[in-house]
Amino acid sequence: MNFLAEVKIKNSFCLASKNKVNNKPKFIKRSYYIFIFITSLVLAGCTGSKKYFKAAERFEKQGLINEAADYYLESLQRKPTNVEARIKLKDVGQKHVSNMASDFFRNYNTQQIESSLEVFERLKDFTSKTSALSVNLDYPKTYDEDYQKVVETYCNKNYNLAYNLVNQKKYGEAIPYINNIKKYNGSYKTTRQLEIVAVCEPLYQNAITCIENKNYSGAFNLLTTVKSKTESYKDSQDLFELSKDEQTKDFMLFAPKSSSDKAEKDIEDYLFNNFNQVASQKFAFAKIINNTPFTYLPNVSEASDAGVDLIQAIRKATGADYFYSYDVSGKKENNSGPQKTSARGFQENSVKSGTLILTEYKPFDYNVVKANRSFSYQYNYKLINAYNNQIVSSQSQNITAQDAVEYNEFAKPFNGNINSLYPYNPQQTSPVAQYNPNNWRGGFSANSTLKTMDQLKEEANTKTINLFSSSIINNVK
Repeated sequence: MNFLAEVKIKNSFCLASKNKVNNKPKFIKRSYYIFIFITSLVLAGCTGSKKYFKAAERFEKQGLINEAADYYLESLQRKPTNVEARIKLKDVGQKHVSNMASDFFRNYNTQQIESSLEVFERLKDFTSKTSALSVNLDYPKTYDEDYQKVVETYCNKNYNLAYNLVNQKKYGEAIPYINNIKKYNGSYKTTRQLEIVAVCEPLYQNAITCIENKNYSGAFNLLTTVKSKTESYKDSQDLFELSKDEQTKDFMLFAPKSSSDKAEKDIEDYLFNNFNQVASQKFAFAKIINNTPFTYLPNVSEASDAGVDLIQAIRKATGADYFYSYDVSGKKENNSGPQKTSARGFQENSVKSGTLILTEYKPFDYNVVKANRSFSYQYNYKLINAYNNQIVSSQSQNITAQDAVEYNEFAKPFNGNINSLYPYNPQQTSPVAQYNPNNWRGGFSANSTLKTMDQLKEEANTKTINLFSSSIINNVK
């Protein structure tokens, strides 16, 4: 069904009401026709230049010049080589521009500022789009100067309103007027300063209230927003640092007693150094205290309360909020394999016998090789609230890193085509028992090298460092 036929069908549905429409005011009939054409386009699933062109023609016949111009423009945008659309856009588009220019002139002379701006911006947008398609449309260039005068009047009007509202401390009411100015001239008079005050002052006042109520987290969030707007609003920077410092918790990290196992002691020392590094580089909410003579708390695995008095003494001396103590035990290293299991596969061979080619499967020997390596230790920690001696978090976790390989190896050197090998004899194995041999074939080129013990140690220690980080992040508040 073509476009015009669809429009006729649509019009037939509206035939009963069309006569009534003809007797209504002009703007109602106009709306009616616009509805008919737009609906017709939707029904037609119109995506092409030609259909927009036909819709534009019908708008034009009904005297809807502005709408016709928009559709001619759309038609040409969809197909810039459409000569008919170009000619029509030049003609009808110029009428549309003249209509908008007349509207602007009328609104300008009757001091309808917002309407003047809206019409002229539509005019500029339309002529800009047609110019991009090499269709140049004209309007009196003196209107550009008039437009700038309207912009100045509009900005001045909104500035005065915003200025008075800010002085009345009605900051929220001032923001829309400030945004109106910024749409046209963000540097108009002291608009930037007005905006800073309108946005920052209520945040600043609320932040002060939060600080007075010791709600440092709330103050910090409010002052962060102020900081994103300007770095120099009153003393907001000082208040920001204050609220940040008040939120920051201090904690001390205690190394375990000297372990009798040198390897475990090496792990503990490695972890101690990395815990300090992580805390100093990544924790904005918690600050580590490491410049004190206090280096020991009872081992985590000890069940006594012998450290309670010591904890309180250290807290008073250092001002720490939390203590973190840990130890390492039960280090294990394991190497298993390689363990080889003999197996037999079959190689496909094609043999020519006279005019026939016979396929046979010869057996060959290979080994299934398995090996694994692991490194592990028991990691124990506790995080103590220094003010009430309560254990905030504690855990005993087996930290393990391991690697394993499983691959196939030929019992004798093999230089043939791997795709000729099977884990079963296809001639003697029922079709039900056969399976895709690709994974099995891949076993001959699978990884056969285990990670080194040093690599596994590094993986295990990384897990422990992450455990330390999460325990601090989740519990130091």
